[in-house]
Amino acid sequence: MTHRRRSAFTLVELLVVIGIIAVLVALLLPALNKARDSARTVKCASNLHQLGLAAVMYTNETKGYMLYPNATPYEGRFWFTAVDPYLAGVVKLGRTGVAADRIYAEYKQCPVWELFYDDKAEQGTQGLYKEAARTYKMNSHLMLNKNYSNLKDSTGAAIGGQAKLSLLRSTSEWVYIGDGASMDLIGEITGQAQNTDPYMEVNEKPTGKGTPFPGLRHGGGANIMFVDGHVDLVKLKTVDKSLASPATGRTAKSWESEWVDASGSPVDAYNNGSPSSAGLTRNPRMPLIWSDPPRLYKN
Repeated sequence: MTHRRRSAFTLVELLVVIGIIAVLVALLLPALNKARDSARTVKCASNLHQLGLAAVMYTNETKGYMLYPNATPYEGRFWFTAVDPYLAGVVKLGRTGVAADRIYAEYKQCPVWELFYDDKAEQGTQGLYKEAARTYKMNSHLMLNKNYSNLKDSTGAAIGGQAKLSLLRSTSEWVYIGDGASMDLIGEITGQAQNTDPYMEVNEKPTGKGTPFPGLRHGGGANIMFVDGHVDLVKLKTVDKSLASPATGRTAKSWESEWVDASGSPVDAYNNGSPSSAGLTRNPRMPLIWSDPPRLYKN
């Protein structure tokens, strides 16, 4: 009677196989991560394209008026709310207060938003993190400066008005809505302006801190939807931007101001006067149009 010897892996052979698998995984992971990031970039651009179509329809129905960067004092013209009837209808979520009619939907966010921490306890409560986040932000300067508007708030103070499309030149270069800094770039910080504010700008305030700015989450660039409705992945020279309280002292990568002084240093334009009278010129390193002071500039 003969016995066949069973063939089996030796310990050395098993370790070699494990090593080969580990090397293959290490080689494949960057490619898989790159493919995942590319898919997010494409989906993000698709979402912004939908918002562009909604913005065009809104302007057509409002006799040339454009969306507005924030909710004060009228929720109805606020871009985050005003686009809903053109994309998904109006959905009531049983909330109360200022956010009662807002729809927190994926078409108003970069796909990275789905990865954010969700602290919402129940449907009727607005969360402090995921719901408060704004991965898309509107150009804060796309409005009439309060000195050129007849609108007043409840206290009688002058406020900015909606801009008309006819006021803009070169709509293919004017920034409308795009990637803004949020939790994925600054961290989970409750109440952080760069996370929660629905608007953004690139211009440097005299204090140099606190302004919500574009978020460079797509390979060092940001998807931008322009006023004419087209979407581009924009990559420009980056700088460190300071975060506002409660994250003072921290920074994130963004872009330079669209204005420079006589020495070539990026600065804020002056909303109550002409940049040329202050010796300012457009920054050649910022080819996008964000403002046209003094008429079109955030108050």
